[in-house]
Amino acid sequence: MLDFSFSPAQEDYRCAVRQLALTELLPRYQSGDANQAYPADQVRRVLAFSREFWAERGEEPNLVSVGITAEEVARGDFNAVLTALGPTYTRLLLKEAAPTLLDRWLPGLTSGDQIIGLCLTEPGAGSDMGAMAAAAVRNGDSYVINGIKNSVSYLNADVFYVFARTDPEASGWRGISAFLIPREAPGMSFEEVEDLGCRAVPRGTLTLEDVEVPSEWMVGAPGQAFAMISHFFDINRAIIGLTCIGAAMQSLDETIEYTKNRIVFSAPLASNQAVSFGLAEDVTHLELAGLMCYKVLWMRQNQIPCQDYGAMVKWYAPKMAVEAVHRCLRLHGHYGYSTELPHQQRLRDIIGWQIGDGSEEIMKMLIARSRFGRATFDGNVETGRRQS
Repeated sequence: MLDFSFSPAQEDYRCAVRQLALTELLPRYQSGDANQAYPADQVRRVLAFSREFWAERGEEPNLVSVGITAEEVARGDFNAVLTALGPTYTRLLLKEAAPTLLDRWLPGLTSGDQIIGLCLTEPGAGSDMGAMAAAAVRNGDSYVINGIKNSVSYLNADVFYVFARTDPEASGWRGISAFLIPREAPGMSFEEVEDLGCRAVPRGTLTLEDVEVPSEWMVGAPGQAFAMISHFFDINRAIIGLTCIGAAMQSLDETIEYTKNRIVFSAPLASNQAVSFGLAEDVTHLELAGLMCYKVLWMRQNQIPCQDYGAMVKWYAPKMAVEAVHRCLRLHGHYGYSTELPHQQRLRDIIGWQIGDGSEEIMKMLIARSRFGRATFDGNVETGRRQS
């Protein structure tokens, strides 16, 4: 029989993280946005709490537990989620890293004392990773890297996970390798962009000019970086979905309470079915999206292929979250439109994840390829480019 419940420990964890999020993270959420201040202390607090919680029970958190962290932390501070997901998540991101690299970076990343920035996107290679132009040329025991990476979240990172082509003869996704490069490496320069949302997390462009790195900084085998990172995409898309759902659910909880107490024409605003039915629809959509996100994490935990399901949650969950928060903003009237309340900030923050890690259109293309078969589409299945 199907079992949709969390374990008793996971349920306790869910309640405890929600309490932490609402009491310690939520009060500084809006000021972090206004001041563009990264929530370093809050990230460390969540990581320490999670580590202590599971250590007391003698357990290692699994992927579903990581999803719980994402959903509940997002209720308090959307911008604290990804760096607060702990060792389980970080080890999966760096699954192919050599022990020496893990020894160097994992302790700081999993304590919150250090931050990692993922560098995939380029000006001419976003969804089409096969068009990547950044190049790493072998030079004895080192590689010399040149290229531009834009839309780098966590531009304040201590180490950057940089993808570059090491085989100039290879095409598409083949011949791409990955490196862990510390911020202080000579030849790296940074330029921030002003974003609509997620303003507490610096985002921008990383330029690499003759950046020489030892060959042992490579993650995984040469030329195999695309296959390596693609296994992580499904997990990350489910995590993104749960992050958006958590923020939207918090807005819904706040709005339900508001409409129960707001008196309009001598009756609670919630007594108007145009109000309560709309919120009921939003709760329904988000509950369904959440179940699918946890299904993806469960599938990956059990090594079941789920690229199409990962794509489903990546477009559906942020879309439903945006619509829910937008309704919450409107129901609060002009107060909702002001910066006095957090709905406008949640809306701005969530919209960014309708783009990041793959747009809605790209996700639907992945689903269509899975269900119709790739041969149905007249294109290069490796790079996404149309054949001549």
